[in-house]
Amino acid sequence: MNPFNRVFWRPRVRDEVDEELAFHAEMRARELIAGGMDPADARREAQRRLDGLGRTRRSLHALGADRNQHMARMQYAGELRQDIVFTLRQLVKNPGFAAIAILTLALGIGATTAIFSAVYAVVLQPLPLRDPSRLLLVGEIWEGRPQVMSVGNYVDTNAAVPDFDNGLAAVNYANYNLADETAPERVVGARVTFNYFDVMGVRPMLGRTFSADEDRPGNDQVVVLSHRLWTRRFGGGASAVGRPLRMNGVTYEIVGVMPEWFDLSIDSEELWTPIAFTDAQRAMHDEHYLAVYGRLKPGVSRQQAQGRLDAVAARLRHDFPKDDETVSFGMVPFVEQFVGDVRPRLLTLLAAVSLVLLIACGNVANLLLARGAVRAREIAVRTALGAGRGRIVRQLLTESVVLALAAAVAGLVLAREFLTGLMAWSPSNVPRLEQAHIDPIALGFAMAIALASSILCGLAPALRASRRDLHSGLRDGGRGSTGGLRDRLRGTLIVAEVALSLLLLVGAGLLIRSAIALQRTDTGFEPQGVLSARLTLPTTSFTEPAHIVETLRRIDEAAAAVPGVASAAISSYAAMGGGGGTNGLVPEGREPVAANFINSTLRVITPSFFETMGVRIVRGRNFNEDDRAGGQRVMIVSARLAAVAFPGQDPIGKRISCCEPGPGGFKTIIGVAADIRSRGPAIAPRPEFYLPIAQVPDVAWNWNRTMYVLVRTTGNPSALVQPLNAAVARIDRDLPLFDVKTMDERLARSLATSRFNTLLLTLLGAIGLALAASGIYGVIAYFVSQRTQEIGVRMALGATASSVVRLVLGQALRPVAAGAVLGVAVALGASRVLSSQLFGVSPTDPLTIAAVLATLIGVAMLASIVPARRAAAIDPTRALQSE
Repeated sequence: MNPFNRVFWRPRVRDEVDEELAFHAEMRARELIAGGMDPADARREAQRRLDGLGRTRRSLHALGADRNQHMARMQYAGELRQDIVFTLRQLVKNPGFAAIAILTLALGIGATTAIFSAVYAVVLQPLPLRDPSRLLLVGEIWEGRPQVMSVGNYVDTNAAVPDFDNGLAAVNYANYNLADETAPERVVGARVTFNYFDVMGVRPMLGRTFSADEDRPGNDQVVVLSHRLWTRRFGGGASAVGRPLRMNGVTYEIVGVMPEWFDLSIDSEELWTPIAFTDAQRAMHDEHYLAVYGRLKPGVSRQQAQGRLDAVAARLRHDFPKDDETVSFGMVPFVEQFVGDVRPRLLTLLAAVSLVLLIACGNVANLLLARGAVRAREIAVRTALGAGRGRIVRQLLTESVVLALAAAVAGLVLAREFLTGLMAWSPSNVPRLEQAHIDPIALGFAMAIALASSILCGLAPALRASRRDLHSGLRDGGRGSTGGLRDRLRGTLIVAEVALSLLLLVGAGLLIRSAIALQRTDTGFEPQGVLSARLTLPTTSFTEPAHIVETLRRIDEAAAAVPGVASAAISSYAAMGGGGGTNGLVPEGREPVAANFINSTLRVITPSFFETMGVRIVRGRNFNEDDRAGGQRVMIVSARLAAVAFPGQDPIGKRISCCEPGPGGFKTIIGVAADIRSRGPAIAPRPEFYLPIAQVPDVAWNWNRTMYVLVRTTGNPSALVQPLNAAVARIDRDLPLFDVKTMDERLARSLATSRFNTLLLTLLGAIGLALAASGIYGVIAYFVSQRTQEIGVRMALGATASSVVRLVLGQALRPVAAGAVLGVAVALGASRVLSSQLFGVSPTDPLTIAAVLATLIGVAMLASIVPARRAAAIDPTRALQSE
């Protein structure tokens, strides 16, 4: 196409209009002169009349501009249509190139889209709550962040801080045993203040929520169901509202059903009852277990609310020095608390998969560079026929865009499969991950990164091809030209691919070493052969502490009598499981002030706990039948607690105050147990202590009625599930077991997040390495094909096959070495992002970096050896004749 026919070479619209009007003025002047007017006067009169056509001039300007814009659009659309048709013909003629380029990009686009879909569902998708940005978790500061509150502190704070819409709402999560005409079931629910739903900004789908009167002792037998429970247990019928529901031995009335979107995650609570604080609870400033939420009023800043919270904390420290000596309050957004530490982990994975996409773009760019060299004669002919550089670039970029869009379509198919695998492999504690799917947002994201990829991989080859020398292109089509600039560009792409691959592999290597260290960590107990299950003792049917203790004793005996059970135990807390209350302990002889408290985890156990869990008693003795109610109050402490409470001393016989006021608060240490990594191998042991179940203070049963039943067997522990259920049902059929798992399963679950991150980053690293290897192979193969004549001359002059191999390998390893140096430099800084996910290994671990370097260089050698051997096998005679 002749460039002089293009729209932008036409005169400007303003000039065209002015010339046309000037022509009409000249014609009018001539008419006036012909009528006898003086020529000068005639021209002034004609010009005067022309100046009066201002509106006409502006209209003509607008019409001309519209005409040119329309013509430009039509011409551009026509050229684009031609380019697309031509691209499709080229791809059909070169199916190998098209398949490799599309599949390479599809792999990167699909993986990136899948991870983005997960990030959007978990992190970016707005919560379905009214104005969630103003919803905050308000809590007492513990270990540097807001956590739970005591009832007394909640009541005083709610009364003194007016900055929250509908006040502060309190939540206490609880287990409920449902037993109506359908099968018994245990569900997780929540006891909430009556304003909870208003604070959360949600209205019931059916019925109503609680009134203030129902949030009082004696009036609290009402329940609101989640949509999930309503559908599962009542078939989604509207008649469920007003029906009775027997829970924990008490009959409640169903007053409402929440909408489906309020099921924020698959493991969120399934019902709500009024919390109904008693007067005694409202006065209690110890026992911290309430999650408290508040919604800031419009116009109130977090700083203003924090100031009032600080004032309340100062008053509580003054009024209740025993319980609130160091109390302070803080706030975090509900969204941040809801997502937790999943956000940085998913964003790290999104960054990692983006590196894979960049490596894929580098590969495709190298393919396009090679293809541009092959098409040198075609491009030279187009240039000779008048195509400008911009037109050539636009055509080549159109080809890149078509490739990328085709890759996006294939990538969406891959993304669906990747996302299915991601959801199957991910830990169970990732909120809202089940909501991730390939939706219009994911589609838009895939198209956006496809277009970005087309620019990344297509711009440099297009610019290179458009700058090619016309004469050399027409003469030989670019064969054998190995200009330094072109080689530098290909080398730069290899440097970038190697650096990105090394960065991924270092991250994967660090996580692999961390996983190995976790597997080798001693947890302090023997998980093999142990089955654990939980049960909850309802407050309504278990009102007397003696009844609770006796029931648990009978369950312990019944579990031990199950065929195949070697030993059984009851515990308030099992390693790797939920629960586990804490107490502030004070060794005898120290002042009972906050500075002397040793925060420790409490386990209420039966004597066979240590045998069943395989925990060693390293000093002293175990509990026995003499450690009963009315006897000497005793305790067993962990080695960590003994070291903190009595450093450098023998703790046996010493006393610690805990759990109850008065002289009974002092308990004598009779044994020291080995430390247990109760929260997982990655978390260091914390101070822990054990109390015999017969000596548990009565007040303790007010806040913890969920216990673990533990059994050990030499066979398959899963085979004991049904017999254990039957044994407990014979004692009380309204006590269903739940959360039934082997200890191996609990241990595996504690490692699930680490295993998931390691697996995914290792997979991405392997993909990146494979793409980098294919890129190295492609560049070296192209290098050999372009220098066939030179290699033939070298061999004709006496070069040996080994020297040719060294030449080719040297050409390959120079950019690999540069990429490795760059990658190590970047990895030393970037790997610190993984610090929170590592265990037993430094983010800059030299052994990991050395292993990755060796792997990368080895793979680069393998990728280069095939074209190197091919070069060494060149026949000098044929090589010279072919040229």
